Amino acid sequence: MVDLDLHQEFPSHRPLEGWEGSWRGGQGSTAGDGCSTFPALTASNLVLIGTVHGDPQGYARVWGLLEWLQPDLVTVEISRFSVRYRGAWKARWRRQLQKALAALPREAAGHPAIRRVAAQIDLPYEYRAARDYSRRYGINCLPLDLGGLSRRHLPRYALELLSPANLRALAGEPQDSPEDFVIREFRRARLAFARSPWRLAPDDNPETLRRELFVCRRLKRLATQGGRVAHLGGWEHLIPWREGEGLRSWLADQDPSILLADEADLFPSRNLENSEEGIHTVILRERSDRRISKRRDSSLRSE
Repeated sequence: MVDLDLHQEFPSHRPLEGWEGSWRGGQGSTAGDGCSTFPALTASNLVLIGTVHGDPQGYARVWGLLEWLQPDLVTVEISRFSVRYRGAWKARWRRQLQKALAALPREAAGHPAIRRVAAQIDLPYEYRAARDYSRRYGINCLPLDLGGLSRRHLPRYALELLSPANLRALAGEPQDSPEDFVIREFRRARLAFARSPWRLAPDDNPETLRRELFVCRRLKRLATQGGRVAHLGGWEHLIPWREGEGLRSWLADQDPSILLADEADLFPSRNLENSEEGIHTVILRERSDRRISKRRDSSLRSE
């Protein structure tokens, strides 16, 4: 079977272990340990938001945090190549998925693995939420990753990931629901931050080193240009490496705030309009209102 984690721009490589240090950022969440405190921020203008890839509630959570943070710039753990390639292929991938599912039992479409595949062939929710937020409020949304991994893996989707044989095999394997997986991952993240663990440095994978160094340099440069910068990426990449390196350690001088995406569950404003469909409706309505207002102003000036 094809690895379901191929869609991650920063795939996990090593297990987490214990590390002496501290986690600075929000600590409460109704989805985690039951605390009800709102996230705490440092004085830095850089905010790192740890996500769980494939979170069914991810779009609404990210949107809620961005509404609260009101950043001047949003960056996302995804390459420009991935955004372009997925945009060009997602309609064909969806048709291929539906065609393959038509040959499987009806209940296969609801299988956790198939649901993850359906999410995997779309643009990641982190990018969609950041893109939509930037469009609504007139700020920039920047993809921030190298594209080597995507160039190798995305062309395999049509041939391998979405093949009838692979989907049939995935649908035959018992798996936890995406919701349960996400809950478990956020709990794992909180345990990791509370115990301040390390990741082993990816000595056998220089590409991971290059990519995290690239993201670090870009974030440092952007953070010095003024305004609040919010960066969205997988939570494991906020864990320092044992040797004191990695994205988190390299950004120590910036003293970034560190949040987990499910801390948006604390905000009372999460409602239907925080859903992707609801937000798109609001954006379209606001665009229509602006066009009507412009036409009205133009008409008044011509009188």
